[in-house]
Amino acid sequence: MTNGGSAKGEVAVIGGGIAGLSAAVFLAEKGYRIRLYEASPKLGGRAYSFFDKDKGRFFDNGQHLLAGWYKDTIRYLKIIGSYDMLEFQERLRIDYLEKGQGMLSLSSTGLKPPANLLTGLLRFKGFDLKEKMKLFNLRKIMKNEAGTDGITAEDLLEAHGQSGNLRKYFWDPFILAVFNTEPRNVAASLLTDLLSGSMADSRGFTLVLPGKDLNKVFIEPAEHFLLDRNCEIHKSTRITGYDMDERMNYLTTDDTKMIFAEYYISALPFFGFSDVFGNRFGSGSEKLRTSSIVSVHLFLKHRIAGLPGDDLGMAGLIGTRTQWLFRKSDDHLSLVISGSDALGVTKMKNEEIAAMCISELASCLKGFEADNVSDFRVIKEKRATFIPDTESIKHRPSQRTEADNFFIAGDWTDTGLPSTIEGAVRSASVCAMMIDENSK
Repeated sequence: MTNGGSAKGEVAVIGGGIAGLSAAVFLAEKGYRIRLYEASPKLGGRAYSFFDKDKGRFFDNGQHLLAGWYKDTIRYLKIIGSYDMLEFQERLRIDYLEKGQGMLSLSSTGLKPPANLLTGLLRFKGFDLKEKMKLFNLRKIMKNEAGTDGITAEDLLEAHGQSGNLRKYFWDPFILAVFNTEPRNVAASLLTDLLSGSMADSRGFTLVLPGKDLNKVFIEPAEHFLLDRNCEIHKSTRITGYDMDERMNYLTTDDTKMIFAEYYISALPFFGFSDVFGNRFGSGSEKLRTSSIVSVHLFLKHRIAGLPGDDLGMAGLIGTRTQWLFRKSDDHLSLVISGSDALGVTKMKNEEIAAMCISELASCLKGFEADNVSDFRVIKEKRATFIPDTESIKHRPSQRTEADNFFIAGDWTDTGLPSTIEGAVRSASVCAMMIDENSK
């Protein structure tokens, strides 16, 4: 609802993470009056920035890497006015750092997809001739010719001869970055759908980074957008129950208040949904398994030469538990370890994790020395995503429920995508579309 206009109806949104915020924004843009309820004193959920008093700066809870195929996310950021804060690659480029190998670069070409990616892979120096021949199976993998029901990405890759350096430099880093787990834990259907969707756009495989803190890109502009449209945002307000017969009648808060609205959206994370709604809506959210991400910030005494020089200042590390390096500034590096539970990293002490990352980076990056590190910060996101295995497909609920005025948003719902920001925003877009259709 623009200032001075009239709302179409009231929507109560439970949860102020990316899914909840984007659902609120999409509906507010259409003229709905939004009341958003967030249990914590901050918005953003798992995508937030916090202020470090000792360093006098904000840190993101983890490095979020986007991609050109994030269509709904891009639409969300354009609506709230922060799209220009994104940093885009012109074409896909990934620099790999590996002990004893120097730096290898993988770049796509200017051809139409999927030829742009395929030709880039064929030119990559890390693959031998036999491996390059196997790359021509990429189309078969994308088209899902053999069928993927009940099989894993690991099975799919093996069936099409994707092994050796193809896994080492392309498939394993790609799958770990997108799905936050190993190929054996990923449903093949999710991989093929993702590949097909990415290839539909010439920039689908290009990488995108937030150019500023997550709060400035995703959260604060959304909050301002909603408040400017007379929407209500209630922080530190936990939803604890509901009343429903054929429709959702009202929600209850932890201080026993009742919340009435025309429509309701739950944007709770999968590990919190059943606490409020149980299994009333056929959700098996409590059966989804979690996967963690560990981020390590290193602060340098002196600038070093030889840091990754691509558009985004990032590189992949090969043969180490540390997987990604991001150059935040000349004296600040950010390292990422996806699927950290399976690697035994999450349970390590912060000092041990930092020492491991420093040692691994020193082995891969020429000119980097442990003595140049003045300080560090370790951030553990212990329930960063769910594991998208073949079993999880059975437990991801639809955005539509048995009640025609209650909807479920979240990256864990049945979006056809892994647990990403785009998955969260897409689920919100679907909920907003359904509510708008019901209102006509």
